[in-house]
Amino acid sequence: MYIENLLHLIDGKIINEPKVKKVESATIYPSKVEMGDLFFACNKEDISKAVENGAYAVVFEGAKPKIEDKEIAYIEVSSIKEATIKFLRFILTQKKSQIYYFEDIESSFLKLISSRKSSIYTILSDNWQKSFESILNSNYDIFITTNIDDAQTLSPNFKSLEELATGYIISDSLLKTTFKIEKYIYQNVEIAPFFIDNLRKVVKFCQDNDIEYDLNRIKYTKEFKPIYVDKDLNALPKGSSEKVLIFVNSTKIVDKSIEYLRKEGKWIKSLVFTPPKTKLETVDRPIWFKSPNEVKETLKKEHFHYAFCYKLEIKDIINNTKEYPALF
Repeated sequence: MYIENLLHLIDGKIINEPKVKKVESATIYPSKVEMGDLFFACNKEDISKAVENGAYAVVFEGAKPKIEDKEIAYIEVSSIKEATIKFLRFILTQKKSQIYYFEDIESSFLKLISSRKSSIYTILSDNWQKSFESILNSNYDIFITTNIDDAQTLSPNFKSLEELATGYIISDSLLKTTFKIEKYIYQNVEIAPFFIDNLRKVVKFCQDNDIEYDLNRIKYTKEFKPIYVDKDLNALPKGSSEKVLIFVNSTKIVDKSIEYLRKEGKWIKSLVFTPPKTKLETVDRPIWFKSPNEVKETLKKEHFHYAFCYKLEIKDIINNTKEYPALF
């Protein structure tokens, strides 16, 4: 890309009179700079290393850095992040790439069921710097983000999963579901029933993009992680206790779970632990905690069948995580 075109693209202003007219590639990591590259300086301390490695242009914000090589271009912008986003939009257009927004659980399902051999997608990191490098260096046509703001920022025409593969639930409990998708029946799979539509969306995505998949790989994910425990909060093998702690990363999942349990029967005793001032649609008074120890003490005293732990780490509640590493 010619420096003149780059300036228009990122709204940059050149502060010296360089001899170079063109850059080859781009990066935000000084260690990855090669001769002829464009370097976006997230930290000014990295500029010297980037120049040493052969950068032909340096983009920076804030105070002007020391010009160590008069032949290369030093370009000032109001915001490095905005400049990289504008650059990425151009790259995505050139590649004719598509941005998809996935819910967290959909992203987890895709990682579980899809075959790497047939993958044509890259799941972007929540870290914009890592996402920048992924988009620049990936040969794939599809980029997936679980951050709706990032999806909107990168592409006004981003897509989300809407169509579902053919299927339905045959029988279910909160922790396991038997279902049919396309021609096959999957029995007692480790998935909550209210996630089945998310799974069907991911399957349809795979079908539409010729991605090989295997639904026998489905298991509990970080979004919904049940662990059977005894009265002292020691983990037990699956199905060997009436007490289950369910670690979740979303209040929406808590609401869906409580709604499901209420339909199942009033005899089911559930507890919900959240940080202070967390609001739920299905529970007027969740148990607010300030520390994991408060949660542990309550769990040891209270009778329950299911206890939902929102914004809590398994290792902070369960005593013997090393004894059952496969559960975690």
